[in-house]
Amino acid sequence: MLLFIPKTKVVLLFFMTSFIYAQQPTQAPGSQNNSPIDLSNWFDIIVYIILPLCMVLFYFLWRRQVKRDNEN
Repeated sequence: MLLFIPKTKVVLLFFMTSFIYAQQPTQAPGSQNNSPIDLSNWFDIIVYIILPLCMVLFYFLWRRQVKRDNEN
């Protein structure tokens, strides 16, 4: 059984997909101009190492507190 798709929907789909592709930015930074993390820079150490560890630690502490509150 073949699906029946009206010609107007096919044409509309074609134009909408071309419109979406036309909206991609051309001056957006790409992966070719990224630099690696510099561990001699304090900002990189804080942002990429210390803050994620603190977020994970606070998440587990928060979950423990919620579990204790639910038990009481």
